[in-house]
Amino acid sequence: MSAGDNADLRSRARALGVVLLPYDPEWPARFEEAKAAILAACGGVVTAIEHVGSTSVPGLGAKPYLDLMPGLRAFEDAAAMLEPMAGLGYEYRGEYGLPGRHYFTRWVEGDTHVWKHNVHTYAVGHIEWVRHLVFRDALRGDAELRQEYWDLKVALSNQFPADVDSYSRAKSDFVERVLAAHGAPARPPEA
Repeated sequence: MSAGDNADLRSRARALGVVLLPYDPEWPARFEEAKAAILAACGGVVTAIEHVGSTSVPGLGAKPYLDLMPGLRAFEDAAAMLEPMAGLGYEYRGEYGLPGRHYFTRWVEGDTHVWKHNVHTYAVGHIEWVRHLVFRDALRGDAELRQEYWDLKVALSNQFPADVDSYSRAKSDFVERVLAAHGAPARPPEA
């Protein structure tokens, strides 16, 4: 892929949503760089940072967005992250639809490997913390499951190329099936 092609895809992703790329072996290194920066800025409050999402699964293609999951002792501890994360260029988005989460995002400029960071911050042990790790580990440990997920993602990216929300929702049945099969806790029913 040429630099021009990558710039076109990046513009499309910002404007429309769903751009999938083959697995990039640079993703783990980019995660380690982002993890180090967040720990340096927020280390007094963050107890761990996990690499989750598709970029955390070797061999699985993905949107070139890193999903980082900092762990806290308590939900309220995230207040101490707001200023340091803003200093790193992250925008705070609140719970963003998931109770118990503090969500931050940042577009990454000038990197052909990673275009965006999504930071999902939970108290360690929160149900969503556990679900993220179970799903990641299930995909890491099963090549057939990984391929099934990739095939689904490609089909859905073709079906919803301009609608990242519909693309994400359409993956839900697969995700829930994998989580249930691997013993993850179910989300409580919405009130």
